Amino acid sequence: MRFSRFLVLLTAFLFFGTAPLFAGGIKWGEAPPDSVSAWQLEFRGQLNGSQASFRNWEQGGVNTVALTAATNFNALYRRGSWGYNLDTRLVYGQAKVDDDFRKTDDEIAIRNTVRYFLDDERWSVVANVNFLSQFDKGLDRNRVFTVSKFMAPAYLTETLGISFKPVSYFSADFGASARQTFVLDDGEAGIRDGEPITFRERYGLRPDQSVKNELGFSFLLKFDKEIFENVRYISSIETFSNASQSPDRSDFTFNNEIVGRINNYLNTTFRFTMLYNDDVSNKLQLRQTFSLGVSVRFI
Repeated sequence: MRFSRFLVLLTAFLFFGTAPLFAGGIKWGEAPPDSVSAWQLEFRGQLNGSQASFRNWEQGGVNTVALTAATNFNALYRRGSWGYNLDTRLVYGQAKVDDDFRKTDDEIAIRNTVRYFLDDERWSVVANVNFLSQFDKGLDRNRVFTVSKFMAPAYLTETLGISFKPVSYFSADFGASARQTFVLDDGEAGIRDGEPITFRERYGLRPDQSVKNELGFSFLLKFDKEIFENVRYISSIETFSNASQSPDRSDFTFNNEIVGRINNYLNTTFRFTMLYNDDVSNKLQLRQTFSLGVSVRFI
């Protein structure tokens, strides 16, 4: 049954193809002339993997196979002073360690942006609606409790603000935001201070809440540039500050991705993420991956 998950990943790769995500592609630019389509579309995907096997190896070792499949669809509209961007990122990965399967990556991220360009087109008014969740259940470090699953948690964020993009590879957005945290499962999700806690308590909700609403401010910095030949660096810092809480309790996510293209079909990717959300934990969360993948672009 679990091996079928690897077959799903492989099928997704064969159907969708692969390529570096968030690494270039279509971008905001001058308004196209009337004879040119106002829409630009891009569909990318990625399949990364690693494998190690041992037999009669005196130094010891653990047999492992890991696969991560990801896709990114980007649709951008620009006509006159108005623009719209849909950016959808789907990621799922598993590793087989001896006879045990473990989830290594899992993300559903959908970002919608409506933009009105001002006379100085480096500046624009933006309205965002963003969604974040995951596909599959995740287990705690001891693999005893399920601590996450689809819509437990999920985050919906709406922002109205201003954007400044002085150069093609850097932008800064700031605005007023509303955020909803969804936890649609009220089952047990671990132990805290010696007592069992539910999914809702784990993610900062009351036991009788399925949705928590917050009002505050958000700030987003994005950088995307080819820093060396065939090497692209993509980075973003995104924060959310609840207006009713101290600024030192602001949530933030710091994403970094370095993509090195070997040729038209092979690439290496290094990803490093820092995350802080004190509703979940007062500790800084870290994730780092390094992978080799096969790539094809369809749109």
